[in-house]
Amino acid sequence: MKNRNPLTQLTLEQKQQKYTIDCAKGEIAYKSNDTTVPLRNVKLENVEFIAGLWRVQDVANYKISTIRNKQMILGPRIEHNEKTFFEYYKAAVLTYNCYGPLTPKYDMVAAKYTTDEGECWAYGNTIADARAFLGSRLYDEHKDLIHAEVCKNNNQNTRK
Repeated sequence: MKNRNPLTQLTLEQKQQKYTIDCAKGEIAYKSNDTTVPLRNVKLENVEFIAGLWRVQDVANYKISTIRNKQMILGPRIEHNEKTFFEYYKAAVLTYNCYGPLTPKYDMVAAKYTTDEGECWAYGNTIADARAFLGSRLYDEHKDLIHAEVCKNNNQNTRK
């Protein structure tokens, strides 16, 4: 797993040591479907020690991005009629239980704008919120360029 469950109690080194000892002892690991499996039958990267028990982590193949310092699960693109350079996606904050990431509810919107320097992202509760946050971010990052262009255009208009 790329992202470790943040509820885990052990560092990677501690996890490796405990896993080796507990496999030799014949310990079990709990699964989210209320069944158990011998710990030795589960790969180290697929299990975490949480709340005093080994927990098999559910497979989650979500597209995860960090947006405004939050890990977000990105869903399908949202079709919209407004004419902007922004793209919008259904999104959800990445949350966990002891078995891994929870199924996303896609109750948020992520906005994306691609520049020559890469992608800029923002999120909000609605398309309007996401657009506003992304517009603010773009302005903050490119205000000198925007100001120079506006001043150039104003100077050209006043000469006519």
